[in-house]
Amino acid sequence: MELRVVRYFLAVVREGSVTAAARAVRVAQPSLSRQLRALETELGVALFSRSPGSLTLSAAGTRFVPIAQDLVRRAEEAGAVMAAIGRTEDTPLTLVAPPSTVDSLLAPFMATGKAGPVLRDAFPVAPDQVFDRLLHSSADLGISTSPPPAQLETAALGRVLVSAQVRPDHRWYEAKSIPLTELATEPLLVMNRSNAARLVVDEAFHRAGLVPAELNETGSPSVAQARAAGRGEVCLVTDLVRFGPRAIPIETADGRLTVPLYAGWRPDHYARPSILALIEGLREFRGALA
Repeated sequence: MELRVVRYFLAVVREGSVTAAARAVRVAQPSLSRQLRALETELGVALFSRSPGSLTLSAAGTRFVPIAQDLVRRAEEAGAVMAAIGRTEDTPLTLVAPPSTVDSLLAPFMATGKAGPVLRDAFPVAPDQVFDRLLHSSADLGISTSPPPAQLETAALGRVLVSAQVRPDHRWYEAKSIPLTELATEPLLVMNRSNAARLVVDEAFHRAGLVPAELNETGSPSVAQARAAGRGEVCLVTDLVRFGPRAIPIETADGRLTVPLYAGWRPDHYARPSILALIEGLREFRGALA
């Protein structure tokens, strides 16, 4: 299958007709039509339903669109990687991670300039979908709060602090840490159960035999922090402070409350040295934030 013809197929889908697609890609219409027919023969399916004056995607063609888009995207990424290698630059990498990890670790790391051209992009994904997305996309590396599946190579990135964030007029604002027993006496704003911070909070209360006085949920760390700043609520998150509150560690019988971070990638990845270097940089940066 020639990538050039796949691009022609996508041009027809985008432009709505062979004539318009031929103009867009600057190929004679009869030639483009022949190449599309050859592609259909090669695939063994009709990609279009043809009638006089009409050309529409068939069911098979509709299913082929995302496959074709993925093929073109991968080819473009391969071109960018090889161009970087030709310039003796580090291989650019794309990550998938939970939104809180993107916001609180990856984006700040990129902002320091320490990531250089290695970390090209980071896409937010629900924590329980990170490694599934990695296995079924062109992403190079996944970071999440649960260990990767066995088919991936893995590395621990350390642990991220779960903090109680409070604004200056709260009685805990100057505290160096907050005992879990005392935390249980206060109404708390927590994340929903798709968030790892919420899971470790629930587990900590359960192990200590404590029942929190009141738990209120939100699905957004930013909203939690905004409510802490605007309403004076106590929010429990792993995110970097924003809007003015202060982050205070939470002490349990087993030490400070934290969430683990794991990295996962394909063992045969062509850019494994770049991945390992990026992981080491993230470890150092995360340690500096602790």
